[in-house]
Amino acid sequence: MELKEKLELLNEKSSVAEIQKYIKDMKKARRFDGVTIEREMMLFLEELGELAKVNRKNTNGHLDIAKEYNDNVEEESADCFIYLLSIANMNNVDIFKAFKDKETKNCDRVWK
Repeated sequence: MELKEKLELLNEKSSVAEIQKYIKDMKKARRFDGVTIEREMMLFLEELGELAKVNRKNTNGHLDIAKEYNDNVEEESADCFIYLLSIANMNNVDIFKAFKDKETKNCDRVWK
């Protein structure tokens, strides 16, 4: 099955595991599966910076007004999500299980 067909099978009811599997297949199809974890982390941090910049721009933060910035919060958020799932895959982390385990601990914490 081609990558685009796999993507079309995903919808708003798809599980995080299904999306995480798609990211693994996508990286292999695009020959990004040889990227090191260090490089993937660097790319993820760059995307986080772009998302921060978009949010700063959208909230009237101080930016160079002569420079054009991508102001698509949806795209930058998606890029961050893709890299996060990719990094989870590279570390053999089931991101849904990790989320549930961590949030279970957080529910037991006292927040001030």
